Amino acid sequence: MIAGIHTTKPRTQRYVDAFVTGTPGPFKIYQWRDLKELPKENLTMYGILAGSGEVYKWCEKEKRDFYFMDHGYFSYAHDKPYWLRITKNGHCQTKLFNRPSDRYEKYFKQDIKPWSKKGSKILILPPTNAISDFFSVTDWLENTLKILRENTDRELVIRDKPYNPGVAKDHVGATIKVDLPTNKTSGPIDWSQYFACVTYNSNTMIESFTNGVPVFCDPNNCGATPIAETDFTKIETPTYGDRMSLFSSLAYNNFNMEEMRNGTAWSLLNDLI
Repeated sequence: MIAGIHTTKPRTQRYVDAFVTGTPGPFKIYQWRDLKELPKENLTMYGILAGSGEVYKWCEKEKRDFYFMDHGYFSYAHDKPYWLRITKNGHCQTKLFNRPSDRYEKYFKQDIKPWSKKGSKILILPPTNAISDFFSVTDWLENTLKILRENTDRELVIRDKPYNPGVAKDHVGATIKVDLPTNKTSGPIDWSQYFACVTYNSNTMIESFTNGVPVFCDPNNCGATPIAETDFTKIETPTYGDRMSLFSSLAYNNFNMEEMRNGTAWSLLNDLI
């Protein structure tokens, strides 16, 4: 049985409701602020803020199965038809499943450019403040810059996510956003400049791969992992993997709200397990 976790964010509650509706058993929702202990059901939650992240870690601590949902790999969650990734017991899908290309071709297909090896710069996409706090990687950028500077003479370009709020705890222990100045002047990425993209777990990895730029990433929390290099000392020798296989695999971990509601998401997730 699956039950959902509601936080204080109405916009995300609709995703939890849709997924729970499409799973076997009765429709059951718990309020984060009312929880004194973990419910007996397997739980589903959206994102890592407003209490969801606390439940995620609670499930991990008690070795309980959970289904985590957040922005989809190929598009923004809050635009129709509301594409989300849903992962069992993890932040994203880090394994490569042998899946047909039909879902990718139908819903997410892009022009995949040939691999480029001419770029002169390294693009660095640090984790957001919320991700840094959640995974305890506040020193990721410092450590990454040190490794890269020891292993390449290429120019390193750091690019933060345009909207990157800080985080704090509210009066009941939930992680909440604290708005910080927003960088709105970055503009689009000129991928022709870059030899490689180094990130913790940014979904911009899809754009990087699509534009022919190989990716270096965290081995445990990034969807690029199956065809990316995770050893940053190898910055001059990237991995050039099978992007269509990765995109096809991720497309089967990416669901719209109607698919969540009608049980398609549940069926496909269990077919992968």
